[in-house]
Amino acid sequence: MRENARLALKYLKKPFLAASALALVDSFALSLILRRVLSDDLALTLFFQGGLGLIIGVGISLSSTPSVSNVSVRLFGTSPWSRDAEKHAERVGWKWLIASAFLIAIGLMASAI
Repeated sequence: MRENARLALKYLKKPFLAASALALVDSFALSLILRRVLSDDLALTLFFQGGLGLIIGVGISLSSTPSVSNVSVRLFGTSPWSRDAEKHAERVGWKWLIASAFLIAIGLMASAI
């Protein structure tokens, strides 16, 4: 059980740091542009970026499925994905989804302030 918790924390660390860094950059950019950071503006920006990240993460995860790979082989003449490439794309897609969920959570906290 302890090993699973350690692996989960290791997996969640990079998406959380990326989401936190993006939230800080957003607040800094809003302060430069608007001369102040309103929680509504920050929350709206984080929700937008989180939603966009969710869409991208789903697209990455879906592109790694064997059926989509077969369609791209037949339609576009691309080479088929290897099993390792499919697993890697799925992991990348999950990291996008997790980071986007963190952005939305940070946006919820910002809107509650």
